[in-house]
Amino acid sequence: MLGRKGISPLIATVLLVAFSVALGALVMSWGQDYIENKAEFVQGLQEVKSGCGLADLNIIKIGGVPQICLKNSNTIQAWFDNGPDVDIFNIHARVVGTDGVSVNEEILKTPLLKENAAKTEFYFETIGQIKQVKFTPKIFLIDKVYFCSEQAKTVENIPVC
Repeated sequence: MLGRKGISPLIATVLLVAFSVALGALVMSWGQDYIENKAEFVQGLQEVKSGCGLADLNIIKIGGVPQICLKNSNTIQAWFDNGPDVDIFNIHARVVGTDGVSVNEEILKTPLLKENAAKTEFYFETIGQIKQVKFTPKIFLIDKVYFCSEQAKTVENIPVC
């Protein structure tokens, strides 16, 4: 009888250790999958931010004058220049007037390639006297189009062509 009392606590200890190791392995396995998914998500966001950081959309200036004008009461003409790092898939335009706001999601007919320039004209709704136009580049990255609001260009006091 004396020999049986020592076996029971030993078996219980071994079983508790085995259970703890198995439970720890299971939690670590789930945690590893979770961390890998989060890392992929964060890496994707970093790639998008770095891609948007490379977008270098500018309105061409000649003699210090931006080449943008109001062609008629509902059409704007503008010349754009792109930097050397990333193609601009399209440009989003927001026109603010005295009577409202008009948004045009895509004003380019074709993407604006690296180190290239393009002239474009786009129509907008009647919104009174034009106060401001904001151009936001869009890039294509990781099989998706991204809106790069940090690189947007704003123009005020647009002259008539």
